[in-house]
Amino acid sequence: GPIPSQLFSFPITNLQLERNLFTGSVQPADQVTISTIDLSHNRLWGQISPMFSTVQNLYLNNNRFNGQVPASFVDRLLSGSIQILYLQHNYLTGIEIKPTAEIPVSSSLCLQYNCMVPPVQTPCPLKAGNEKTRPTAQCNEWKG
Repeated sequence: GPIPSQLFSFPITNLQLERNLFTGSVQPADQVTISTIDLSHNRLWGQISPMFSTVQNLYLNNNRFNGQVPASFVDRLLSGSIQILYLQHNYLTGIEIKPTAEIPVSSSLCLQYNCMVPPVQTPCPLKAGNEKTRPTAQCNEWKG
């Protein structure tokens, strides 16, 4: 089932909910203050909430998120506030980042295997595979 939105307001530093078959969209009510959140390898879908842009280490990979990555993520990534942003293996269609953007060496961004060509080439974990983009047929049939 879905993840209750009030969970993201708990006074904790680490929330690891990976590989639990959670479904649905994830919409925290307020800006999230948990420093590490791992929601990877679930069945979560919908737009990525800008409320997650304050998380230092965010693992949303291997889900069914779609749409644009919120601009607030790019700002915080380029400032070094986000250290890990793993968005690979979703159905995301874009991120507003210049191909010449300098991502701080202390930050890690992985965008491969989405419904877009990653605008910046960044190293991804080996488990992410070698394919940069998802096949067009998968993107056309998956609309949320």
